[in-house]
Amino acid sequence: MVIEGEKISPLFKFKCELIANGKNSGSYNMDFDYARVHQVGKGDRLPMFRLYGWEPWAVSLGAHQKETDFDLNLLRKFGFDLVRRPTGGRAVLHANELTYSFVGTLDGELTTVDVYRELHYFIVRVLNSIGLPNLSFEKVQTNFKDFYQREIVSLSCFASSARYEVEWNGKKIVGSAQRLFGNTLLQHGSILLNKGYEMLADVANLEDEEQRSLLRNYILSHSISISEIKNEEVTFESVVHAFIKFLTL
Repeated sequence: MVIEGEKISPLFKFKCELIANGKNSGSYNMDFDYARVHQVGKGDRLPMFRLYGWEPWAVSLGAHQKETDFDLNLLRKFGFDLVRRPTGGRAVLHANELTYSFVGTLDGELTTVDVYRELHYFIVRVLNSIGLPNLSFEKVQTNFKDFYQREIVSLSCFASSARYEVEWNGKKIVGSAQRLFGNTLLQHGSILLNKGYEMLADVANLEDEEQRSLLRNYILSHSISISEIKNEEVTFESVVHAFIKFLTL
């Protein structure tokens, strides 16, 4: 489905393909987004806003994160995939979440910061429409140089926040990352629907249960899901529908 980019942001003066293609494997999801970057870069396809999920659940590593941060035997035990994202950031366990991705070409006026901010503003408007008030934006960027030196807690994307990321009562609800390929931008992010994301600690390559508990508790104290906020089950399908309704009315 083709939509006007202005449905997402008044700064997006281009047509955009809206894709909602369900839950897929980690390799499929990353390959799909990466392929669209090159297609848009060559002018073969329209910019894209995509909504999707993960089946089975998967740990995605940031572009430069070490695979040895996670235990392959534990990943197999829990049935989790392991993939690498083409964007930066730290690891995410894609569990009970809705993932979005955006691919577009910067035109000289639109910057990476503009896209990051405007996509989060848009996500907040959609989440407001399903009864999530009091959402806010992180105003102060984490000092990532210092954060990454904290070996245990720095494994997780949801243990820290970047400026303009979406929060509820100081806890992160949406985690995003982006990367520029020439003048084509890929941004994708996780919208937490329910708990499960904290199980990243169960498959991390850590020494003992004390370290796992430290990481798990740190993630839970710095992030929260939609279902936890609303105190009711919020499904993948209902939130996808909310995005599509917002974009097509």
